[in-house]
Amino acid sequence: MDASVNAYTKSPNAITEWVKYEGTDALFEGEAVCYNTDYGTATAVDGRRHNHVERPTTSNNMAFAGVAARNYPASSTGQFIEIYCPGSKGVNIALGVNTVIGTGLLSFTVCGKNDVGTDGGNGSDGGRFYTGTYKGRGSAIPRQTKTALIEASMVGAWSLSADGLTLTMADTTGLSAGDTVVLLGGADDGTGSVKPGKYTISSVTNGTVVVLTAAAVDTTAAGALTCTGYAYTGNPVCQADLLTGDECGGIEFINLPNAGGDNQPYMVGGLSYVCGGLTLAADAESELAQGSLPGDRKAFICLGTMTTSDFVVDLVSAGLQIDGSTALAEINAFDAANDACYLVFNGAKWHCLDVAGATQA
Repeated sequence: MDASVNAYTKSPNAITEWVKYEGTDALFEGEAVCYNTDYGTATAVDGRRHNHVERPTTSNNMAFAGVAARNYPASSTGQFIEIYCPGSKGVNIALGVNTVIGTGLLSFTVCGKNDVGTDGGNGSDGGRFYTGTYKGRGSAIPRQTKTALIEASMVGAWSLSADGLTLTMADTTGLSAGDTVVLLGGADDGTGSVKPGKYTISSVTNGTVVVLTAAAVDTTAAGALTCTGYAYTGNPVCQADLLTGDECGGIEFINLPNAGGDNQPYMVGGLSYVCGGLTLAADAESELAQGSLPGDRKAFICLGTMTTSDFVVDLVSAGLQIDGSTALAEINAFDAANDACYLVFNGAKWHCLDVAGATQA
């Protein structure tokens, strides 16, 4: 097979596919989409499972399709779109982080959630690329240095008013009405919680405060809520190579309730960032179920500080610690930025490959 570029040498070397985007919202160049692999009746043969796509979610994150080749306006009936598939080189990907040419790994993000067991996000934030961990389909190597973000707080230092309309950040310089704020997660005080999604800036009040066009809470909270997110103008993209291989699984951002508690939802596969900047009344625990196949991978990384109590990964079935022989019941003491664990499923047990900051027990 000849994989040469049949165009000017400055052109990307793209592998393209036309698919049906089921969403009714606008889709921007470089945003990721995943196949709707459970389309239709489960017992029936249906080819639409490999040519219908959706924004990435925790349900389709193991079926990366590609990235939008250009901007597509909102359509009430969905629409056919062209995507660049894994193996494409030099195509644009939509950014949620600044990049340096040839440095690091980026993976697609899924739409966010908030309350335990509740899909509280507005479904608009999935598809941009952020710092990843696992190579494979859904990950990319940046081939361009790009300052994509105007302002960001990945440690949970932003503050959102109780009504979800007024957002306080470190510096609003460079932001203006019409720019975009992506809220990845934040506090849940038991009355109201941050609602992950894309939001538009209505106005800039001063050097630290912006007003949003729509409330970014599910219900009016008892008070201001800390939150994690970033802001940008337009649709920042960078040239990148889309990797092939096993599914990377994408990236999610876990939102913990201030009350803590067991059975915090998490995404199967891929990387789960845990939003911080929280005071937890009790430990917040995700119960890690057995993997499906040997070689399954899972990582958890804490983004910001947890005070009073911690985040815990509790294994449903005992695994193995790094030494390969000591039983692993849980990994605890996630309470600071960059606390992390990396696990692989060996067929019968999860094996912890490495930890940073957190503690095996």
